[in-house]
Amino acid sequence: MKKIIISIALVLSMVLVSCGTTQEKAPEKKTEEKKEATTAVKQEAPKEPEDWVKFYTKAGMEALEVKDGKVNFDKAIKNFEMAVEAYPTAPIVYYNLGLAYQRKGDDQNAVKNYNKALELDSKYALPVINKAAIYANKLEYNRAIEVCEKFLEKENDKDKGVLSAVAGFYLLKGDYINAIQSVRKILIQDQADVDALKNLGMIYFKKNDSGLASMVTTNSYNLKPDDSGIANNRGVLYSSQNDDSLAMLYFSRAIANDPKNKSANFNVGSIAMKYGDAETAYERFSVVLAQDPDNLNARIGLAMALRGLGRFEDAEKEYMNVLQKDPNNAIATFDLAVLHYDHMDKKVDAKREFRKYLSLVSDVPKDHIINLYLEDKVNIRPTGKTE
Repeated sequence: MKKIIISIALVLSMVLVSCGTTQEKAPEKKTEEKKEATTAVKQEAPKEPEDWVKFYTKAGMEALEVKDGKVNFDKAIKNFEMAVEAYPTAPIVYYNLGLAYQRKGDDQNAVKNYNKALELDSKYALPVINKAAIYANKLEYNRAIEVCEKFLEKENDKDKGVLSAVAGFYLLKGDYINAIQSVRKILIQDQADVDALKNLGMIYFKKNDSGLASMVTTNSYNLKPDDSGIANNRGVLYSSQNDDSLAMLYFSRAIANDPKNKSANFNVGSIAMKYGDAETAYERFSVVLAQDPDNLNARIGLAMALRGLGRFEDAEKEYMNVLQKDPNNAIATFDLAVLHYDHMDKKVDAKREFRKYLSLVSDVPKDHIINLYLEDKVNIRPTGKTE
């Protein structure tokens, strides 16, 4: 699997922050009561709102940490709900709750809480960016841009975070002219704005102007070498030149700077899978999916890694999860067919899936391996773990 993902500035919104008005003092409660609060089973309203909202927020953040490739979203949501109960007038508690729902894949409740945060503070940029990102993830780029533009009209026209998000959405849409215009609005304010330069470098990259892309990205990296997104994008440039060694170097630096960087983790997983390192691929794709469960490319990558690890039934479940959300996903259809034919002795299912694949793609050459599968002329691959 070789699909390299760039980092754009809008991903900076995917962070949790604690209530800005909270105090540093820890809640004065007994140890047993603290344990109950951490698991969000304590139902009575906290007596010290500012302290308790901080306490619940911290517990919610801890629940969102990736452990053994998984995240306890339910526990995180319960804790953030307790934070809302403790301090219902603080916009940030609704933002945190919305982010937990967004990472779980519950877009409806995510938007609901982002809107509540914006009702309390109409100049709060992070809910706007994340709300727009939900639409962008569904390829509704115009709607995502509209959400941001509406915010920018309300005396927030110089908000660099939202302008960066708009540039990112235009970049994803392929509208490079408007993407550059959005970046320029930031650079007018700050010529050395790293997020703007990050997006500008990738705009040139997508325009196939490798010279300008390399120059801008290198300058950005020199300005801020510890920025995870810029390190990832340097890796993208080297990957485009088929230099996997240097690409991995910068992807690894990106992860060292930010272990949760989705793009960098995805890219490491893709290159690892290319070289048969299924264990590393599994770890990296798991990190991506723990934050973005609707990332179908990462789920396909995880399924491929599971197949390489010899966990065929688990791989089958992941492919089925992809096809449940995207029934016409050609890659998942083909890979599932190979899994069924090579490793699970389900040749009838496999041939049905191969035929479906043929109906989804065009111009399949006669010597394509799929024809050998349909004619039972393929030598079955080893069923053991990929080394």
